[in-house]
Amino acid sequence: MIDKTFIYRYFCTVEFNIINSASALAFLLILIFTEMKKAEKSAKTITSKTNKNANPQVSKKTNKTNKEVTDEVKATSVKVESKNAQFSPIAEEFEKFKKRIESEIVPSLGIEDCEIPNVNGMELLGDGIDEIPKLIDPIFHRVGLASLIGSSDTGKSAMLRELCVCVVTGRDFLGWKVEPIHKRAYYVSTEDDKMAISYLLKKQNEVYGLKPEDLENLVYIFETDNLLARLHNELSQKPADIVIIDTFTDIFNGQLYETNRVRSFLNDYSQLAQKYGCLVIFLHHTNKRSDNLEPSKHNALGSQGFEAKMRLMIELKSDTQINNKKHFCIVKGNYLSHQFKTHSFELQFTENLTFTNLNTRTHYDLITQNKERRETIEYEYNEITKLKEQGLTHEEIGNEMGISKSSVSKKISRYNKLIALENSNNK
Repeated sequence: MIDKTFIYRYFCTVEFNIINSASALAFLLILIFTEMKKAEKSAKTITSKTNKNANPQVSKKTNKTNKEVTDEVKATSVKVESKNAQFSPIAEEFEKFKKRIESEIVPSLGIEDCEIPNVNGMELLGDGIDEIPKLIDPIFHRVGLASLIGSSDTGKSAMLRELCVCVVTGRDFLGWKVEPIHKRAYYVSTEDDKMAISYLLKKQNEVYGLKPEDLENLVYIFETDNLLARLHNELSQKPADIVIIDTFTDIFNGQLYETNRVRSFLNDYSQLAQKYGCLVIFLHHTNKRSDNLEPSKHNALGSQGFEAKMRLMIELKSDTQINNKKHFCIVKGNYLSHQFKTHSFELQFTENLTFTNLNTRTHYDLITQNKERRETIEYEYNEITKLKEQGLTHEEIGNEMGISKSSVSKKISRYNKLIALENSNNK
């Protein structure tokens, strides 16, 4: 009989857990169907010849009556069917095809058993780990998923290229110490080709002053077909500290708002990170309205499923006043304390596409506060204060300014909050 368990196990393991490629599944299904049809045709030919030969042979040798001949043919057919049940050409062809899958197709796709072993509580309590291991202390954890989000043209790719250079060379990243194990990085580039990356790296290297051999372990991948299998293959041969996916939307073919599909897709990369002990960082975009909003994990394009799978999310925002000033905002950090998630790290974005930490921080509520808006808030508060000094109530002030009583209270609260934030930011 055909081994149906093999088919089920093969597709469940290969397609959904390892390859995650619709094209691979379609190819294999077509291949199996073709082989089955060939085997079925072969089986019909053999059975037809057997039945044709059975009747004349019985008639000539025995000269029996028609009824006896019929009985004899039936008996012969039973024997043939019994023999075919044991040595069915379909089953035989399938066994050949099964061996072909295991020996040729599976290895060519780079499929491996990526199961992560179970661990019990006794082992966890006794493993000597007292804190989350960090690739870049104190921000980036060593193993798992992270993302850098932001609107277009904020310098996200430039920052991730600089991050990879620091991991490969051991240089500090934005003033934070980098502690790589392998000093190797894989950068999957879906938007910039080889020529563009060559130019951009040379531009940044005007600041670094590195020799070509210093970046031998920074590997760029431009082909994204069967990407997960390729990364498994690369990491199994030459482990790395970090894998950059630039960008997420180019390798995820589903709808961004389908939470289950997004989580399932990202789970494969989470398993990849755990198996090879590396950090996988996705570059992702924010929605259009987020440009005028304060930094938040909810600014990421798509469903909540994306941010839920990330252990670290960083939003890179441009300053509203100074063109080359950027805000490095940690909007989610499962392994970080609250102090890292309220104020941005202010950076200078240089003409050579590198970043310098200015060692100053700004509260998230103040990042999108432009000069004109602040002046308006202050002006309205001063007008309300003058009217209050004349003895007017909030209702009367509202009538004077053409706004409601509640709006007067909100404008006072907004100004007081602004001043409080500015004072806390200057400490």
